[in-house]
Amino acid sequence: MNPSSRRLPLFRSVGLPVGLLAAAALRIAGPAYAGPAIPDPCKLITVAEMQKIVGPLKRAPEGTDPKSGEISCGYVPSKGPDFIDIALHDGDLAAWKKRNGGKNPLALPEFGSDAFVNPDSNDWADLYAKKGNLILRVTMPKGPQSIETVKAIARKALERM
Repeated sequence: MNPSSRRLPLFRSVGLPVGLLAAAALRIAGPAYAGPAIPDPCKLITVAEMQKIVGPLKRAPEGTDPKSGEISCGYVPSKGPDFIDIALHDGDLAAWKKRNGGKNPLALPEFGSDAFVNPDSNDWADLYAKKGNLILRVTMPKGPQSIETVKAIARKALERM
């Protein structure tokens, strides 16, 4: 499966027309939008930091075009998991938990209120945490170390959000 098929659009939770308007508003630099710029998900963790966590990478991280409505970055380790995705979303974290938390989401209070990981989302581990107005999602295939790995990646990414 192509990693980009796993990514969710940033504004999917609010519907396409409203989402496109919101995405456009976030990209406007000037008086119409005074909030912080959306960070580049490929810069939320350095290649060296990612390699320290998962080992060597097959290639440089690949980000999506923000014009697509997706704000995400994919990593492909040389050994171990097939992929790691870091994505940014909007919305209410509790709503994301209700929709994507699965049967037994694990609370992650160390990452903030309502942060959670779904250890078995379509055979992936999905971690969700919110900082400011953005939700960080870290996804990788389910495995013996996947929970600790997504937590280590999220710690680094949240520092730069």
